[in-house]
Amino acid sequence: MPKDHHTLYLFVPAILLDRVPKAVAAGADVVIIDLEDAVADDQKDDVREQLIKFDATSNDRYWLRVNASHQSEHTYDLQCISKLNQVDGIILPKCQNPEQVEHLHQATGLPVIAVVESPVGVANIAKIATAKGLYAMSFGCLDLLHSHGVRMGSQAAAVLFDKIRSELLVHSLANDIHPPIDAVFVDFDDEKGLMDCVKHWVDFGFGGQMAIHPKQIAIMKKALATSDDERVFAQKILAEYQRTGDTVFAIDGKMVDLPLILWAKDVLGKH
Repeated sequence: MPKDHHTLYLFVPAILLDRVPKAVAAGADVVIIDLEDAVADDQKDDVREQLIKFDATSNDRYWLRVNASHQSEHTYDLQCISKLNQVDGIILPKCQNPEQVEHLHQATGLPVIAVVESPVGVANIAKIATAKGLYAMSFGCLDLLHSHGVRMGSQAAAVLFDKIRSELLVHSLANDIHPPIDAVFVDFDDEKGLMDCVKHWVDFGFGGQMAIHPKQIAIMKKALATSDDERVFAQKILAEYQRTGDTVFAIDGKMVDLPLILWAKDVLGKH
């Protein structure tokens, strides 16, 4: 997928709404205000009131992560959303079935990103992908590790996540929804690890990633940038294509066909 189709999401705790402009300035494509994990239960009512006031005076658009459908706070989140004007979509955590997505979409009229975070959610990815109002799917790495009893950083964790990525990708494509969005990379001081992660989900055909720290956005963009070698290779492909009109040929000992020609056009911005 062309890099200009990749969307970078940045979480901002709903208790720190003054950071929303900073998140925008950091270069995030989408800011997610988090009403779920970032807010203690005894603060949620007050934070929702503050969000309504913030929304009334802010020009910044955002997505909102609500509490999970099975939690009592979810109903109050829906009431809050009805009073918001700047929200563009909803992040639904701990999604387990398509009915949860459809109920949220019907209640708000907004697109939904469903995040699977449990064995039940993973088992129902194919069904969730058919939900009306679904924008895209994602997964929550920490909850999945805990619910599956898998150790963080282990080879088993990598296998589990790649299996889930495969399921998300196949069913997103089969249902013609946006490509999946990769989970947060929790170690925001590990630049190399994050860059490797970005390259991995790009290889998987994912459409973006969620971030938990503003400095991760610049690292992600660096990882997504076209390398000099890629640009030179793309130029050679287009030069040969324009010279011959052929859609199958060899460049530097590598076979080139139509998908690579289209890739070269995307890299060089020539359509």
